[in-house]
Order: sequence, then C-alpha cells, then structure tokens
Amino acid sequence: MHMQSFHCPHGLYQDLISSTQNWLVNEGFEHQKLTTEEKGILLRVEKHGKWKKMIGMSTALDIVFHQIDNTVNVQIGAGRWADKAVVGAVSMVVLWPLAVTSGLGAWEQAKMPERIYEHIAMFLSQHDST
Repeated sequence: MHMQSFHCPHGLYQDLISSTQNWLVNEGFEHQKLTTEEKGILLRVEKHGKWKKMIGMSTALDIVFHQIDNTVNVQIGAGRWADKAVVGAVSMVVLWPLAVTSGLGAWEQAKMPERIYEHIAMFLSQHDST
C-alpha cells in the first residue's frame, strides 16, 4: 500500500476525485466509485482487455481518498499481483513469451501509483488559491 497526503480544501475534494476519474478514463482504465465505511471514496480501477488478462498484463488498483480538514490522504493498493506471479512462474517453464508480458504488466502496475500521485499533485497545484 502506498499513501500520500496533499493539501486539499474541502471545496476541491469532489473536483479532485472527478478529475482523477477523468484522467483514469483517458489512460484507458475502467473504474467503479464506492464509498468506504470511513466516509472516504474508493475508486476500484482496472485496465480492461481480455487478452491482457490472459497474458498477465492486466492492471488493477484500489485508490482510496479520505478528506480530513484541509488534507486529503490518498492510499493506493495493488490488485492482481498474484496473477502476474503465477503467470510469470508458469510461463518461464512453458511459454517464455508470457514471462515478458507478465513482467511488463507488473512494471506498468508498479508505476501507476506514482503517475496517479503526479496527477493529483498537478491538479491541486493548478487550483491552489493559497
């Protein structure tokens, strides 16, 4: 789990979530928006594509936004790491090309939290009124 905190006035919180949703769609992700028990917002994110799932390149993440005063905590957790590990291990023995695609999928997923945090920081810096 990755977590970062950002200065985010209450008035920007919903706009931040909407902006993140739009950014994810532009990046080719599907998402589902849910409310957590702690009144946070959960975006369950997945890069769709049946063939990507079959060869171990699918990416799935959970992004949780939680507003506390003028701070938003953003926590990102990975979804399908186990699939990549299994595909990678089997493909090394049977189908070595799948090992390459499994590795690419894991690399793409590992870079996503950093890219999401960059989007959030950029959005908030463009709307910073202080």
